[in-house]
Parts: sequence; structure tokens; C-alpha cells
Amino acid sequence: KRRFLRVVGGTQATYGSHPWLVSIQNKGSHFCGGAILTDRWILTAAHCFPSLSNVFLSSVTVLVGEFDLRVEDKDEQVFTVKSLLIHENYNHACPMNYDIALVELDRHVAMGARVRPICLPLPDFKIPPSTKCVVAGWGKTWERGHIPAVLREVHLGLVDQAKCKYVQLMIKSSFPKQKQKFLNPAMTILCAGAEGGGRDACQGDSGGPLVCQAGAGSDRWIVLGITSWGQGCGRSWGMKSNRHPSKKGSPGIFTDVKLLLPWIKQKMREASTDLVGVCISGLCSVTDGPVSDSEGLIRNPAFPDTYYDNNQLCLWSIKAHPGHSILLEFDHFDVENSSYCQFDRLTVSGSKNRPVAIFCGKLRPARVLLQNSQNAVLLFSSDINRAGRGFAVRYRGIKGSFPPACGTIVLVEDQISLYTPNYPQSYSNDCALRWVIYSPPGHLVKLTFADFDLEESERCLHDSLTVLGDIEGNKEIAVLCGGSIPPPVLSFSSIMVLHFTSDSRITRRGFSAGLTFISIYGTVLFVCFIPCHIKCLCICF
Repeated sequence: KRRFLRVVGGTQATYGSHPWLVSIQNKGSHFCGGAILTDRWILTAAHCFPSLSNVFLSSVTVLVGEFDLRVEDKDEQVFTVKSLLIHENYNHACPMNYDIALVELDRHVAMGARVRPICLPLPDFKIPPSTKCVVAGWGKTWERGHIPAVLREVHLGLVDQAKCKYVQLMIKSSFPKQKQKFLNPAMTILCAGAEGGGRDACQGDSGGPLVCQAGAGSDRWIVLGITSWGQGCGRSWGMKSNRHPSKKGSPGIFTDVKLLLPWIKQKMREASTDLVGVCISGLCSVTDGPVSDSEGLIRNPAFPDTYYDNNQLCLWSIKAHPGHSILLEFDHFDVENSSYCQFDRLTVSGSKNRPVAIFCGKLRPARVLLQNSQNAVLLFSSDINRAGRGFAVRYRGIKGSFPPACGTIVLVEDQISLYTPNYPQSYSNDCALRWVIYSPPGHLVKLTFADFDLEESERCLHDSLTVLGDIEGNKEIAVLCGGSIPPPVLSFSSIMVLHFTSDSRITRRGFSAGLTFISIYGTVLFVCFIPCHIKCLCICF
């Protein structure tokens, strides 16, 4: 039976020896651990919160300075939950991935000798696999045991990543086939524990930190993992184990904090710039922050032919003069490539922090035009793997209209007319142009065509206009081509993305279309099926 982790084979801790540790309780009963990151934020596991309802969260308390659950300790402070942030990619089904959460407290923690934050790892922090680390908590002392009243701790050795992956494969074979796909080398986990068993975390330790000394003799402790899950508690799991396969366990499985540093830093940075008491390195190795000049160059890393740093979070904000638009043009671009840019990435956002484009890979991105927007934000984040040579982007303010041009991503936040380059003359071959359209809150985007003339092809494989419902391109609304004017197209939400492409074959006149923003209140919607590969919502007036 797989149990959420969860201390086996340990000893009673001494009072104040884990000043960063917290007890998360529901109506006075301990159910999870956590670690103090700042005087406002607690690091814990996402699976500790099976419900995000206000009813459940209102009954949750966070106790810092806790040691003996039966009494009120001298340094004990009790807090309620102000807000909860769970990783967007968290998979609640076992085997869990991205099992991480941040809890914001209702007020500030009073720091002291027995209450202080744990340190996040530095970007270049390396630790040998055999290093002994510590897990502490009020978890069960054996698999079918009870929650102890006094804090306990256990020393665990880190498991080599290659062996950790092997153990994953062994566990994978015992999962139902529909769950096996969730176990892969990209999982955000690390392993710790003895092959012979006997020492482990157990139920009730979930969310607590796996902490390791920063170096021999150092008094600084660093959180490398978040207690997540495992197969049994304290069971042997090595290849030489004499246990029957059904009785074998696994090392403790912990969320790898280093892999998720960009997410932690981004959420903390969005919440506040006041990181009181945090043992954390600079978020960015180059100068970031507000950009005051009307034009200039942003480069990361600072020098050509070098690589950007791991675990970065760089944020530049650009402000243009009133009546101007902001144009971004890339000199070069080399960032780790991945599906949906889930690792290293550069995100460009406009006013109100609305994302316009997400870039990764080695192909130099299109220019980005933030039309009639005086604000732009560039956010770069990296993990700990495969750093690239970075990017250099030039920015400048443009006054007046900017005609649609191939190789451009355009932010649109007004009800305007859109048309292909050179319209009503023929558009050019090998053209790519994208519009990212945002309506005001509570409104949908309606696209109405006045003219439409693109190359006709089966399944619109050549020249086409693709209508999407998100930046990533996961929500396809319509794919259009041919010479007939399509019926109006409605967005699923407040965002619509139009992606026009042409190949090197035939060119046509293109299209002209108008945008209107429709309030969702008092509007009747129904699903319709119409030709031209459209999957849409139609609106009744």
C-alpha cells in the first residue's frame, strides 16, 4: 500500500533544533509539516491540501515554534491561512509530480533563536549523493503506528539519481498501466533512505523539509526536498532485499526543491519584494528591474558567448511615453528547448501582466509589438539543466500606427480592424503573423470577417488562419482557408489568438476582419457546427 510521506527509525529531537519546521493542523489535529521561507510564507506539499474550499482552509492553522503537540511551547505562534498557491502542474494522483505548495500566513512571524527560516539552495549548490540529510516531523514511528506528541528526526542518505530512476522504474511496473505514464525521467523528485530500510519518513511528515548541511561543519541548513510519498514506511527496497515484491518498499520520495526554484522565486516575488530573513541568492545575475530609457538593449547573460545561470528569475519592466507602442526585436536567442517551454523560458507580457508570447529554443523569435501599450514586462526563468547562450532583445517606443508585418506578434486590446499584410493586395509567401487579442474582464472576443480570400487546400494545410483560445496553442477554435467569408468566430474566454501563415506556393488577397468585445452577462450561448473546420460557440442576439 502506498502512503503519503510520512519518522521511522529516528530519535526524539531536541527543543529548538529545527527552528524552521511548522505543524499544519486541522481543527487542532496535526496532519502535515512545512518549512518557514519568510516571515509570511511556508513551503509544504500540495497533497496536504485535498480541498481548496474556504470551509476547509478556514479550519487550518499553522503552528511555528512547535515541539510538543500536547502543550503550548514557549516559542509557539499560531497562524491561519491567508492564501494558498499550488503548482499549476501538480498531479494529485499517485505517483505525484510537482508536489509543492506555498502557504501565505495571515500575519508576520516573529523570528527568534528557535523560530527562523530555512535556506533555499544557491544556484550552484552541489551535494554528494552519500550526504546525510535530516527529516523531522510528527509522523508515525512505524507504518501502522500512531502520531507521536513530541518532534522526532531521522538521518537519511541521498540516493544517487541513477539509482533513484531505477527505483522509479521498479515502482512503475507495480502501478496500473493508466498511471505508469506519470512516472518518467522528468519527474520533479529526488530519493533519500537506506536500501535496507528501517529509517524513513512516514504518514504525518508530509510537507516537511528534507534539510542538508551546506558543508562540513557549517551551521547553515538548506532545504533540498519536500516530503512527498513512498511505498510503505521504512521497508527495504534495494536489489538484494529478501522481501517479496509485494512487500518491498521504496526510498522516501521528495519533491526536488532545486528543480522548482524558479516557481518558488516567481511566486514570492509576485507577492512581495520584502524577503525578510530569507537565505537566498540574487534572483538574477544581470541587472534587471525597471527600464527607463525609451530605447535600449536587454541582454542575458551580460557577455556574448557565455551561458546564462541556473535558477534565475529576471524581471525587466519597460515603460514607453504616452501615445507610443513598444516594439521588441531580437538580435539572438538560445534558451533550452522543451515542449510548451516548461523549463527555461522568456515570457513577454503587456499591460495588466497579460502574457503575449512565451519563447524557448534556438530559433530567433518574431518581433513583438505591444500596440498602444505603454508597459511591457519581460520575465526570464531557468531551472538547473541545460543552460543556453541566452538572448539579446532591443526595445523602442513607436508613435503612431504600425502596419501589420510578417514575422510579428501583435498585442491587441482595442476593438479594431485586422487585415493581412499588403491587403487588399496579395500577401507575401512564407509569412507568419500573430495577433494576441484581450478583451476587458467579463467579455468575450468576437471576430467578424468583412472579406476573406486565402489559398484553398484540404484541411487548410497550406495558407491558413488558425484561431486559438490560449497563448500555448492547446485550445484550437477554428482553422480557416479558401475564398468564402466564414461566419463570426467567438472566443472561449477573454483571450483570442489569431495565427496567419502562408507557404511558398500561391498567394491571395488575404482577409479583413473586425473585433468587438461582447459582455458575457445576459448573453445566450449555444454550440454550433459549421464548415471550414470551425469548432466554435455561436452567440444569439
